[in-house]
Amino acid sequence: MQFSEIASNHDRDDISTAIINFDSESESGSVSQRTSSETSAEPSTGKRLSKMKFDDFLFTHLGEIGKYQKIQFLLVCLPTIIVSMHAVSWTLAAVPVPYRCALPSETHESPYYSTDPRLTIKECKGWDEAPVPVNQSGSPKVHCYYNENCELDGETCDVHVFDRSRVVYSALDRWELVCGRGSFRAHVQMSYYIGQLAGSFVFGLLGDRIGRKKVCIMAIATQVTFGLASVFAPTWWSFAILRAGIGFSHPGIFVIAVVVGMELVGPKYRRLASVITGGFFAVGQILLGIEGNFVTNYQHLLLLITLPGAVFLSYWWLVPESPRWLVSQRRFEEADKILRRAAKTNGVTLPEKWWEELDSETERKEGKTVRKYKVWDLFKTPILRKRALVTFFLWWGYYLLLKLPIYQFLPSRPCVSMVYYGMALKPNILGGDMYLNFIFAALVEIPALVLVYLTIDRIGRRIVTSTGYFLAGACLLINYFLGDNVPLLVSIIQMMISKGAITGTYAAIYTYTPELFPTVIRNTAMGVCSMVARLGAISGTYLSMWIVSNLVQSSLFSFFNVIKGS
Repeated sequence: MQFSEIASNHDRDDISTAIINFDSESESGSVSQRTSSETSAEPSTGKRLSKMKFDDFLFTHLGEIGKYQKIQFLLVCLPTIIVSMHAVSWTLAAVPVPYRCALPSETHESPYYSTDPRLTIKECKGWDEAPVPVNQSGSPKVHCYYNENCELDGETCDVHVFDRSRVVYSALDRWELVCGRGSFRAHVQMSYYIGQLAGSFVFGLLGDRIGRKKVCIMAIATQVTFGLASVFAPTWWSFAILRAGIGFSHPGIFVIAVVVGMELVGPKYRRLASVITGGFFAVGQILLGIEGNFVTNYQHLLLLITLPGAVFLSYWWLVPESPRWLVSQRRFEEADKILRRAAKTNGVTLPEKWWEELDSETERKEGKTVRKYKVWDLFKTPILRKRALVTFFLWWGYYLLLKLPIYQFLPSRPCVSMVYYGMALKPNILGGDMYLNFIFAALVEIPALVLVYLTIDRIGRRIVTSTGYFLAGACLLINYFLGDNVPLLVSIIQMMISKGAITGTYAAIYTYTPELFPTVIRNTAMGVCSMVARLGAISGTYLSMWIVSNLVQSSLFSFFNVIKGS
């Protein structure tokens, strides 16, 4: 990053210069490729530097990725596991369970077999899940699934009973979010998106103003507080409010981790850093699936997710502030203390008062005051404006048109049962347990991320992003033309290809976006992009609920995917 970016640029020409300098660095790929005329000292000699930009200084002396960077990168990525688990926790907390209308003589706690002729049996199984004949269903070791009707004797049921043979206690069970109250499930998850929307805006601005570390600690504390409170929420709407608080913390942890990860390593390793960050997110989903398989009481599951997050409050002492951000704020002495610890860890040395030699001419010309950058600075120059609008569209469309329509690949095309990122998993989609299906869907992300890592520098960010959009759009179109009677294997293949394409696009966008903006507005740009993405998620969810026609929905999603791929 060129030092001119950290000065107080008050006009369009100065911001343009920062962008041009940033582009020059990005295209070089590594500080090792810079000419010797830019520096007057070899790496780690301790000699003074002349006219050296901060990135040149940082990666020349510390290396693009040393022991210190690896440790700090691991530390900032670990909390994203908890973020991932919270993001999709509603999927398992409100996992669908068989239910039926309660008879007048029954209570909410009676999900067992009844011979009442008003109830139509769908199927009966033993406690080992082996099917049994209906005429043997009177046995106490047998439980029956009834047709999930919402009426009894021609009237809407007020009370339902739920089968608890597999899921001990679901949020659907506690608040009876079925039948006419089924849309409340979508509202609960929507509150998470709304929280993310607000958090993206607030933490995006705070990250550039008060520092990455403070924002991350604030977000972790928010996540733990609202997470614990949600365990004991008495009503679905109070749970939704608390879940909005958890969503609010999401950008403050995950987006900051991405930004700090990019700032810690040199250009040569940034794609690896982005892919690894996405890998931690996938690991969180896998762990959630494993925990959910054994802990089927939703309150206990939420508690198990939330409590480990409190450990990361120790980062106030373990993780330092971003040196790059400190330099951008001209707090050189604080940056020096951190960088000297880093140099000691990496086994190298730093020159004394190195900041006095950082492009002093540019500093004298432009560094009179430190300007606070705002959202509208993203639109001040033609280059920034174009980049901002394109990335906004990609992030918005990514959540609206890629994540949400995946449920179309499920056999029988169910109506929207809103879960995070649109993955409306059905227990029988892979012919097995719902939790195994959840884990399998998360595992698909790992090879997709590896593929992105191997190709994103060879064929370019734009090609990887466009290919992901085209593949997802093609799967949607093919799925429509195949009709409803699609073999299970074909549905699985389509869903996995689409999920892989989505993951690849996700990683590419997160790699691409931070590279397009200068340091002083990078965190703001990431925050606004994340905020725009939540708008896509919010609009996409209700759009999916309102559009009934498979033709309209498939063609609409496919059309926009092709447009974005272009």
